[in-house]
Amino acid sequence: MHQIHHMSVDIAGLLKNMKGKKITFLTHDDGTGMSDKEARSEIASLQVKGHKLIPSTNCEGFDPFGGGCPGHEIKEDDNETLNQNAKQ
Repeated sequence: MHQIHHMSVDIAGLLKNMKGKKITFLTHDDGTGMSDKEARSEIASLQVKGHKLIPSTNCEGFDPFGGGCPGHEIKEDDNETLNQNAKQ
């Protein structure tokens, strides 16, 4: 079996790199886009809770306090599909 790890975004790095720029790539739970003001408010509330990372996708077992994705075992068939998709 193989493992995959989901990507995440470091909150401090995001804020540093987006200083003076609009953060408009985050979405609400219903899939609608957040405004810059909404995104920054959400990020601030996560920081107050001690979060250091934001997951890039739904990830079972994600640790927002610095550990990120714990890794997920995938079957060999799924691994071949991932490899084929990566080549496209």
